[in-house]
Amino acid sequence: MRILILTDVFFPDTVGGAGRVAYHLSNELSLKEHEIHVITRNTEGNLPDHQEIHRNLIVHRFLSTRKESFLSFLSEIKNTASLNRYLTRDISFDLVCTHQSLVSIGPLMSSSLRNTPIIHYFHSPWHEEFLIKIQREDAEPSIKESTIAFLMKKIERQVLRKADKVIVLSRFMLERVSKIHSYPKTRLVQIPGGVDLNRYCLPIGGKHAVRDILGLSQDKTVFLTVRNLVPRMGLENLIEAFNQSDMIRDKGLLLIGGKGFLEESLKKKVRDSALHNTVRFLGHIPEEDLPQMYQASDFFVLPTIKLEGFGLVILEAMASGTPVLGTPIGGIPEVIGPFDRELLFDGIGWQQIKSKIEEVIHDTPRRLRWTPQACRDYVEKNFSWHRVVNTFEQVAKSLIKEGK
Repeated sequence: MRILILTDVFFPDTVGGAGRVAYHLSNELSLKEHEIHVITRNTEGNLPDHQEIHRNLIVHRFLSTRKESFLSFLSEIKNTASLNRYLTRDISFDLVCTHQSLVSIGPLMSSSLRNTPIIHYFHSPWHEEFLIKIQREDAEPSIKESTIAFLMKKIERQVLRKADKVIVLSRFMLERVSKIHSYPKTRLVQIPGGVDLNRYCLPIGGKHAVRDILGLSQDKTVFLTVRNLVPRMGLENLIEAFNQSDMIRDKGLLLIGGKGFLEESLKKKVRDSALHNTVRFLGHIPEEDLPQMYQASDFFVLPTIKLEGFGLVILEAMASGTPVLGTPIGGIPEVIGPFDRELLFDGIGWQQIKSKIEEVIHDTPRRLRWTPQACRDYVEKNFSWHRVVNTFEQVAKSLIKEGK
């Protein structure tokens, strides 16, 4: 098959789960001898316009901006439509796979793709993500912001209407797209995310050996979270849980990786709470360092309070031998629950987070159930990219066959 992938984000150009899904899907398909062309953003303008990752995977980038405005929308639609015309002059695609709405709408309006089957990955509602990101305490969105959100929803709906099948990573997101856009469930397909099992693996010599390398305490229970430092991630509640417990202060160590506009306020909270010996900010963790951080930790923590469509970090941590504590939000229970529901917090507040963290620090016999090998086995069985791509391939071939 010749497949055109349309995605605003693509690993390693950008961080985030959607970009990883787009990359690994593209890469695995190319390894199965499908010819893959990816159209994606060149936000900083310092990446090649056209790049052959390997023989069957070529990335085509267009100039873009991080701003979300009417002008940036028009610019992206124009640039993606132009790049699509350039590619379809010489290539007849068998399938289009879209990952975000804005990057897709221009090419999908083109006559060159009119009869091409379309699969759309619905990662999360675009307008909801935007409204959560710009949310301010005790303030409603401005007229301009509300108009942008309305436009996002309309563009997303147009892309969905053009799609022959829509893939979601979780049951939670299946219900969201069906409700928000009145989208027929008969055209929805649930395929979970996957994990790179070669990159994320069990620590050689065990966690103690990795902690020695990283200079981490052997006497503390180490909790790691790697998130964008924005409100929906619930990091304020996680820090408050540490603040409210003398036991966690004494026996726990929290490592926070990531960047975001809440960074200074979170650091201030740590200073004001005298948690400087218990909570450490790691900033952006380079990709090459991330596997060791997972391996060295006793638990990964996902304290999300809103809109977690799946949570690829859960798979990365567990593939590295580290169990994940998570809030019962979005798709998180669907990923953690089948392994052990006792790893789920009872709610999103600091009280529930505090209670569970105290439990896992104190209850050594329970922790013996969540061995590195048990975590790894669960992920290997259910979330390999090879398995994910095989399912995608079946859906794609079925659509192409129907088209013929």
